[in-house]
Amino acid sequence: MSSSAVAITVRRDRDEVERLWRDRALHDPGVRDEQVRFTIAPGDRGTEIHVAIDGRKQHASAQDALRRFKALVETGEIPRSDATPDGVSAAQQLDQRPAQPVEA
Repeated sequence: MSSSAVAITVRRDRDEVERLWRDRALHDPGVRDEQVRFTIAPGDRGTEIHVAIDGRKQHASAQDALRRFKALVETGEIPRSDATPDGVSAAQQLDQRPAQPVEA
């Protein structure tokens, strides 16, 4: 996989999102600051966070980090269920294969 990006929109002001992102307690330390770019979302809908990545594993890690960050910033917590208290990460789903037809 060539270099690409993962993105998410957070419903907060750009300056506030950048300040919160720089707080190491709120985002995955595996996502380096030089990989991250902040832009104002179209239609004044908040801030887009773009993370430049290389490879499937880094894509999954960045996707999970952005999802957790968005949840923390917008709701103050990371949602969890009793069925999967640690949540399901994109990295856990990497090795799954598509459904196959049942053989007769």
